[in-house]
Amino acid sequence: MTNKEIVGYALSTDTQLVSQMAQSDYTTVILCFVLGDDNGTLSPSTELQAMFDDPSLITNLKNAGKRVLISLGGDQEHFPTTAWAALASNPDSTAQQLSQMVSDHKLDGVDIDWEDTNFTGYDASQFLIDLSKALKSKLPSDQNFVTHAPQAPYFYGGAPGTFTQVYVDVAKGAGDDVDLYNIQYYNNAWYVGATAEEETGKVAGTVPVDGQTFPSSIIGITSTGVPISKLILGKPTTSTNVVGAPADNGYLSEDDIVNSLIKPLLAKEPDFAGVMGWQYPTQYGSDTGTDGWAAAMATALGNKS
Repeated sequence: MTNKEIVGYALSTDTQLVSQMAQSDYTTVILCFVLGDDNGTLSPSTELQAMFDDPSLITNLKNAGKRVLISLGGDQEHFPTTAWAALASNPDSTAQQLSQMVSDHKLDGVDIDWEDTNFTGYDASQFLIDLSKALKSKLPSDQNFVTHAPQAPYFYGGAPGTFTQVYVDVAKGAGDDVDLYNIQYYNNAWYVGATAEEETGKVAGTVPVDGQTFPSSIIGITSTGVPISKLILGKPTTSTNVVGAPADNGYLSEDDIVNSLIKPLLAKEPDFAGVMGWQYPTQYGSDTGTDGWAAAMATALGNKS
């Protein structure tokens, strides 16, 4: 049986720490971040450049059987609307720049972490569709794995052109050109819930919320036609990896993730794709990884006994 996905985001200048992911239960490692400017030019962040500068890092991760991607985007503080609008004006050039990075560093593909909730001046859904298609076509078949990391509200559904509709439209328009959706079920309290019990409804979607399946839950998203085999449930790996109180940021203990989210999902939908953890260090700047979190997820998902 093929292992379920355990996706881990690496944001650190400590390349020795990131290299430890080779011995972990993470199946996919996403190196953060590729940043853009107002001219549509892409460049590695300080953290990503440090990882690029370590010649053995990516090789060792891949030799250990990990899929290794780079992530374009991040929060609005580091990737503003003006930068996204510049990229959207020429998605073909954006894809070409990303493809060159993938080729230069022998990576397996690209993750798109679009978080421009207050987007203006461009059609966000169409840009994300066009970029996904361009990446899929430009990259070699063994290096064109394309993932997205939408926040939960982007799949909630709403009026055309609103942030709650963006990824409903992306999923319909991009189709097979997106391989996985690493959905961020954190930092959006109303869409996620404040307790493990609430998250069973709002995140897993295995119990109703106010009499119906919550639209942006894993089960809710499948009703829009997205295969559950593409849906990854993203959670913070530690309480320090997100902002605010746990009740607001979506943090759950490993046991709560397993018992309130993973087990109900696997019982209802055995093809559920897996989980994502933000992030690999226990917090930014830490010299400690989150191997224990990945191990707990691997056991719950059936990747290990």
